[in-house]
Amino acid sequence: MLGDIGRSFHESPRQSKGAHRIMTRSNADDDRIRAIETRGSAQRAARARRSRPAATPSRKSPVRTRARPVPPEPDPVLEDEITAVQTLSVEIQPIGGIFGASNPVLVDDETPGLIGRLLRRRPTSAKSGEPGLLADLDFRVLWLSRLLSQTAQGALLYALLILVVDLSDRTFFNSLFVICSIIPSIAFGLPAGLVADTVPRRGLLVLLNLFRFTFMLLLVGSDVSLAGVFAATLGIWVIHQFYSPTEASVLADLVEPNRYTAAQAMFNLALTISQVLGLIIAAPILLRLGGPKLVFVVAGCLWLVAAAMAALLPAMQEHRSRRRGSGRTLRQMLGDGWRFARSDRFTFEAIIDDVLVGVGMSALVVIMPFYLERILGTSKENTVFVFAPAALGLVMGIRFAPRLANLIGEQYLATLSLFLFALMVAALGFVEQTYDFLNDTLLFPLDQLTNAVGVSPLIFVAMLLSIPAGFASAAVNVAARSILLSRTPGNLRGQVIATQSLIGNIAAILPTALAGIATDIFGVKPIAVGIAVCIVVAAMAAHMLGRRHADLPNVVAQT
Repeated sequence: MLGDIGRSFHESPRQSKGAHRIMTRSNADDDRIRAIETRGSAQRAARARRSRPAATPSRKSPVRTRARPVPPEPDPVLEDEITAVQTLSVEIQPIGGIFGASNPVLVDDETPGLIGRLLRRRPTSAKSGEPGLLADLDFRVLWLSRLLSQTAQGALLYALLILVVDLSDRTFFNSLFVICSIIPSIAFGLPAGLVADTVPRRGLLVLLNLFRFTFMLLLVGSDVSLAGVFAATLGIWVIHQFYSPTEASVLADLVEPNRYTAAQAMFNLALTISQVLGLIIAAPILLRLGGPKLVFVVAGCLWLVAAAMAALLPAMQEHRSRRRGSGRTLRQMLGDGWRFARSDRFTFEAIIDDVLVGVGMSALVVIMPFYLERILGTSKENTVFVFAPAALGLVMGIRFAPRLANLIGEQYLATLSLFLFALMVAALGFVEQTYDFLNDTLLFPLDQLTNAVGVSPLIFVAMLLSIPAGFASAAVNVAARSILLSRTPGNLRGQVIATQSLIGNIAAILPTALAGIATDIFGVKPIAVGIAVCIVVAAMAAHMLGRRHADLPNVVAQT
């Protein structure tokens, strides 16, 4: 045993020397292999850069080396050596690339629900520096043209209504004046949409404003009569059937799709301002100063300026180049708007939501005088005063609708706002219970507020309910029109908008006629609740019908 230990002791130096030589040779081979791999990797990278497109990122080398000059042309011997040596290449990635990519990939075909949409919604602070729509010259010109033309129309219709009241002593003529605004929509709505999608839209806006100016010249130069008033009313509303879809289509042509909601809100704001200027301010003052003819002169001048501003808009011809229908009949082309709206689920639902708000408003206009007298205990002449706060809600809806649409989407905004509107209408039927709930349960100081304002508690509650009702109606209109503009092709926008107007006018005839009769039979409060229930049921039925027959995926293109 001692001998074996001694032999091992004496042999160990020789083995150490041999092992040292083997390790030296192995280190040399490793250095040689590393050098070969480095040169080979550089050559492969150079060839890859020459063969790949410029946008393809190059693969990282698995070995970290110092910067070297570009090697010469590849050596065949070197390639053989690389082949002879087997190496294990490991691609090194940063931890973020494995567990959390710095640029996450979002799956577009996922359809999150409302909660998922809220959680996944990205902040829009990056767009906060985007200039406002009025900073764009073309949109500013179109917006001012709309403001002037709608101001003129509001002042004119107010003056014509006063003339009907002064020239006749029968309420039948007042109803006939309202019918004059419905008949042109039914008779000319669809042809007007087809014209808006066929002829140059800028020239059509100019021509229609000049037609309005011509009507004013005829009214100024002739004696005022009842027949002339009704003829002018029909003419103005016929022109409006062509002007409205054309103007809305021009809006979509000028604005980028991702700003449709904000643009429609600005358009609604122009309409609200024009109603205040024309109906409340200009028309009463002008009638007092110079009579109806002064209103005709001012309205004609406003339409002349609106025509000049429309002429400054850029030419829009894209919708004409995409027109389909060579060899198609007029009847087939008139139905294009309805066929598209019926085939597109979200356009159909948006149209129905907006139409239902309009129908509800028309029915409320009929029962409101009875509501004020029988429920609120005030004169029907105070209708404007009681529901004046609705204008505040209207402005708030126009202001915040784009933000809400960006948060939850236009589809959810339109539907939820419609249900909010129906809830406020139903609350009018439970106005006493609503007062008790707010004052006793939620402990709102309504008693102190009503004493300070000097109105009855029920009137104060009705004024409060009108604020969210106005907000909801504005939000529905902005969101629904944004969906319609974003999903409708440019060569069909006018027809789809005209189809919506036609559906709204036809749908409002029967409820408006029945609301007054039903109020005398059942009372005001049950009819208010019935209007709300009908709105909700019709909305749910329309949404179910749209989902049953729609072929499109369950997603709304966000704008």
